[in-house]
Amino acid sequence: MNYHKGREVPNPYAGSETYNCFGCAPHNECGLQMKFFRHEDGSVTASWKPRREFEGFPGVVHGGVQAALADETAAWMIHVVLGTAGVTKELHTRYHKPAGFEDSPFHIEARESGRDGREIEITVKISGASGTLFTTAICHFAVFSEDYARKRLGFPGAAAF
Repeated sequence: MNYHKGREVPNPYAGSETYNCFGCAPHNECGLQMKFFRHEDGSVTASWKPRREFEGFPGVVHGGVQAALADETAAWMIHVVLGTAGVTKELHTRYHKPAGFEDSPFHIEARESGRDGREIEITVKISGASGTLFTTAICHFAVFSEDYARKRLGFPGAAAF
């Protein structure tokens, strides 16, 4: 998949004084500063270049950072595709190969893989620029109505994305 062929998703939270998300805030110098793309097939992707402060073993991105990349991409898939917000209930990660800095940028892809009432399962894959699969994550989210997400979670509304 070409990760930049989709439509770049605007970040409607940017500019808010209270917004400092570790995953997607563009001004958070300690964060991942992720940007997302929506694709016609219902997937959401990101392309991400690791920085040394995210290192675990020498030259390898820390597994916890990879889990954060997966969780954030899954959350944005809910925003962009479902038009609402949710919270993570479970996150299961499987690390296939070391995520080496030299194989960047990383490509992250989130797709819906199941649904049961208000719970949604999203599968996220993290690969290197060479196509090597580093990580697969299965994310379970409790999804809220757009109205509830607006009132309780500060969700800006589906139209903002």
